[in-house]
Amino acid sequence: MRRPALAKLLGTLLTEGSAPLSLFSASARAALGPQFAAGILQEERSGAGARVAVRNRAVLAAFAAQLFPSGLNTAPAGDTPRATAVGYYRDAKAAGTTVAEPVLIRAFNNMVFERKGKTLPAAVLTGKYGAAAFLLKEPPFWGCGGTLAVVENLEPFLCFEKMKIAADAAVYAGGKMSGRMLAWLASAEMSGCGFLHCGDYDPVGIAEYLRLKEACGARVKLHIPSDIETLFRKYGKRELLIDSEAVLRRLRAAKDPDALRIIGLMNACNTGLEQEALLL
Repeated sequence: MRRPALAKLLGTLLTEGSAPLSLFSASARAALGPQFAAGILQEERSGAGARVAVRNRAVLAAFAAQLFPSGLNTAPAGDTPRATAVGYYRDAKAAGTTVAEPVLIRAFNNMVFERKGKTLPAAVLTGKYGAAAFLLKEPPFWGCGGTLAVVENLEPFLCFEKMKIAADAAVYAGGKMSGRMLAWLASAEMSGCGFLHCGDYDPVGIAEYLRLKEACGARVKLHIPSDIETLFRKYGKRELLIDSEAVLRRLRAAKDPDALRIIGLMNACNTGLEQEALLL
């Protein structure tokens, strides 16, 4: 249950002493399960319907204070979302986002990024220091042209040249792309850029490729090495499918030919393939 909705429900219970049973979704019952089990909250008849009554207000108030140290009626606000979430929810991850997101780039072929008349010489910085970086915040974003490889895993990103992939730059996705990164790649500032998705050849990796393609359209291609079948047979890992069975089931409805090719290999070999195999 989302924290603001839970705060509102607890506020109703503490103020009114009860709340209609219809307000208690499955997630609300899960969040308040210990209170039901201990008899602090109790379901009872109320006219033609039912309600949840508070049997021990002091204990429920202490529980609410533990979850919401700044109070139930104070709306979270501030320019540091995770710090704010600690203050209001005692949980930084409740914010779901942070002030900005660092973007790591390894660029080649004299690639530069531009934003509001300023230039980031990403290829020069990569040549001197191994990588370039900037903070991804709100639009306007940094933009570039050429071909950008979106690399799922750290070691392939750091050793990108070893994979001999034709791209002007590589960006580190850090596993599943954040919503902020996806918005940047799909932005007007990046409209002159083509994308090559370079990730694991497993259900999650292919789902990420399709997610990027849905956002950016035909500019997105999937990197498939010429010896992909050999790599699957030699280095394939069964656990990659076991851990993502639900994702694989959804992928079988995909229409994209490159995605279907990899799904076919996963089915034929009964394995997935980690991206790091391309470095061998």
